[in-house]
Amino acid sequence: MRLRAVLFATTTILLGSSLMAPMAWASAPPVTERTPDADTSGAVARERAYAGLSLGDAIRQALIDDDLDFAFKSIAALGRAGGDTSTTLYYSGVRAFSQQSYQDVTDTLRDSDKDDMLTAGLVTWAHVGQGKLDRAINTWEVYGGDGNRPFFNAYRGLLAEQNGQVNAALGYYAQAQKAGELHFVRDLSKRYVTLLAQAGRKSDALKAHDEIFGEPKGLDPLETQFRETIAAGKPKPLAAMLPQASLSSLMSNYASAMMLVRIFQANQQQKDGDAAKSDEVTEKPDADALFVGDALLLRTALKIDPSNQSARFSLSEALAEIDEDKAALETLAPIATGDRMDEVRREKAVLHLSLEDASSAAALLDQIPQSLRDRRWWDLHASIRGARGDFKGAFDSASKSAAAARGTGEWDEDLARLSLMRAHYDLGQKAEAIEIARALVKKLKPENPVRGSAGLFLAREPSTHSEGLPAARESLKMLGADGRAKLSLGSVLAQFSGTRAEGVQLLRDALEEMPRSPLFMNALGYTLVEYDINVDEGFQLLQKAYELRPYSGAITDSLGRAHYKLGQLDEAQRLIEKAVDMRKDTPDPEIYDNLGDVYWHQGKKGEARRMWQMVKDFGGHYFKKVELEEKLKNGLKGPAPVQRMAPIIAEPGSV
Repeated sequence: MRLRAVLFATTTILLGSSLMAPMAWASAPPVTERTPDADTSGAVARERAYAGLSLGDAIRQALIDDDLDFAFKSIAALGRAGGDTSTTLYYSGVRAFSQQSYQDVTDTLRDSDKDDMLTAGLVTWAHVGQGKLDRAINTWEVYGGDGNRPFFNAYRGLLAEQNGQVNAALGYYAQAQKAGELHFVRDLSKRYVTLLAQAGRKSDALKAHDEIFGEPKGLDPLETQFRETIAAGKPKPLAAMLPQASLSSLMSNYASAMMLVRIFQANQQQKDGDAAKSDEVTEKPDADALFVGDALLLRTALKIDPSNQSARFSLSEALAEIDEDKAALETLAPIATGDRMDEVRREKAVLHLSLEDASSAAALLDQIPQSLRDRRWWDLHASIRGARGDFKGAFDSASKSAAAARGTGEWDEDLARLSLMRAHYDLGQKAEAIEIARALVKKLKPENPVRGSAGLFLAREPSTHSEGLPAARESLKMLGADGRAKLSLGSVLAQFSGTRAEGVQLLRDALEEMPRSPLFMNALGYTLVEYDINVDEGFQLLQKAYELRPYSGAITDSLGRAHYKLGQLDEAQRLIEKAVDMRKDTPDPEIYDNLGDVYWHQGKKGEARRMWQMVKDFGGHYFKKVELEEKLKNGLKGPAPVQRMAPIIAEPGSV
């Protein structure tokens, strides 16, 4: 409950920060003067990487590529053009801090805004690095004002710790907990709980732990182990937090808080949608602009302290949100040891699966010890087995997920039921899957996203399409109509002629929020092509998606299907055969189905039937089962698509 209160209290301050400026320049003019670089070869590589991009897109790409210098220099150039030098000074302070030139930090930022949290943080911990703890405390207290500014109490507690004032530290941490801020601060939260236990206040420590981290039955295995050390009164001794770690922690926690605030704010606005609306028009920034604001902070946190694992996790999550899964994997790669290693393995497995590499995903999961294989582990294991076509194995894993979730709380139990529902369906046990979905829709409230997923499953099936639509639409509304929810529902609605127009519009709306996502381009492009809505537009979207993600078998197949629709059978064959080869580890029956269509119109009717029979023998439930049976019986009716030229791409290679 207190988390809700602090979100309300800090939304305006957090979202009004000067470092949210990237949202304003996301659509900046495409021409920018490049800043000379000492490394000539590096400068040339940058020119090639960012050529043809708008300034906003170039900064976005720089943050994906971990080129923080280019990003900050470009932002600083914009600031200078507008008469604002604060960003230049700020980044100079960041660079000096990362080089442990603490005197340069305080000199550079001497006249900067003392009310700005990030600037105050740089100066505060620069003083700590110089051994001037009294000046550090004074700087932070000037920022804190009346003590109600974001993160003041949490990091004032850390400063008290540094000064050996344990009771004072506990007092400040308690104030931060009361305000709900410790929910955002994983590293300091554990310090607070540990200090309570070390002070002999075990019951207070357990109470604080459960309020911050949740009820014991819902904890993951690693959190359970930490709680057990507190209950035994034997927590691991606290290591000192050096200036780099302290400041990096502040920045990464601030970024994570902004992400949570936005989610909360969007949900709250959606719930209040029936209330009187203001005449003031507010423009919602797209996901890429939000990514830039988040990544700027998180890349800065990592520049200051590369060992900040929380920053790496948050940055990886931000990259995955814009479908930059390879960059997300690279971000997690440096984490090779530590308490969160098994969490890293699980997150990497998710990313490998998204990249259609189920073997690597499975190998990572297998490295996680048996004692840590909870409901989430078994759910992911089921997904990996299903992706590899091992539907019986997936069902076995989903059943173990349900067993592992039993007694851990309603949320985990319902998510395990969803996993079991999908496993039943993939085995061809449609009736059992529908029964689980109906039970979830009936049991859960409209705002529960699990209910929405169950409704979406029902809406996907022709026999329950109308039955599932209300729950799926309610979920879209309750989730704040975010892009991925639109993508999921739009893809389902587009499969049915009666709701196709609505589905296509949802896919267009989703792509508007994620205009540079190859996966969003693929979803809309394939729909436009498959249902002959606008083959030319669909082809252009798929060509761009392929340029951005040429290693995706799914997108390669989609582009091949577009060439098929244009009557370009040889190019269609080349691409779809390539997709088959790319997806050997995660076979998709629709790709074989598409290849069969190409072979048929090339006159290779025996090969076509062999492809279609492979789809039938694949096992599981295939959503085009009726059409497949007709093709196996009578082949394709009608002539091949008329061959014509592919449409010209207006901006080749552009993002």
